[in-house]
Amino acid sequence: MEIIALSVMGFASNCFIVHDGQVAFVVDPSISEKKILKALDEKSLTLKGILLTHGHFDHIWRAQQLRDETDVPLYIHELDAEMLTDARKNAYRTFTGMNFTIKEPDVLLRDGDFIPLGNEQIKVLHTPGHTKGSVCYDTGDSLLSGDTIFAEGFGRCDLYGGDMKALKNSIQMLTKMAESENRWLYPGHGDSSTLRQATENLKYYF
Repeated sequence: MEIIALSVMGFASNCFIVHDGQVAFVVDPSISEKKILKALDEKSLTLKGILLTHGHFDHIWRAQQLRDETDVPLYIHELDAEMLTDARKNAYRTFTGMNFTIKEPDVLLRDGDFIPLGNEQIKVLHTPGHTKGSVCYDTGDSLLSGDTIFAEGFGRCDLYGGDMKALKNSIQMLTKMAESENRWLYPGHGDSSTLRQATENLKYYF
């Protein structure tokens, strides 16, 4: 599987295209759907679906527009589905005082689910803490971690669904994974790194 990182601006989260052969998923479509579609077209990729790492507004910002343009299913963990249709829960109202929602998801994910992509599979790892339904997507040699863990930090826990104790458990699980099977890390914000280096950077916190 290959991962393409798309450039972001402002408050937007990192946006990625994951593909195997000529089929692809977009992870956290936070940038213009036109830019995403152009990137897919440049690689002659067929979009199979949209994967969300969690339900905060900066990660779902252009999900509905991309969905409308492509008619592909939207995936999110079952515990974060409520955030898509509630501006308070997805934190948009918290930061702007205004409303922003999208339609309900098509596919509800659970820990341990496998999502087929070409000849490979993406594994869903439930990593709560930043939100109740935060997930990481494990491609086998890479981890798309959303806001669970960054190259040098971790996601905040003071918004709806946040839980520092749960996040600590999630980070500890990822640390054990890194000790046995290192992954390249593609976080929701900031630069990429390795999972091992990212967890090492958090040893004083967790």
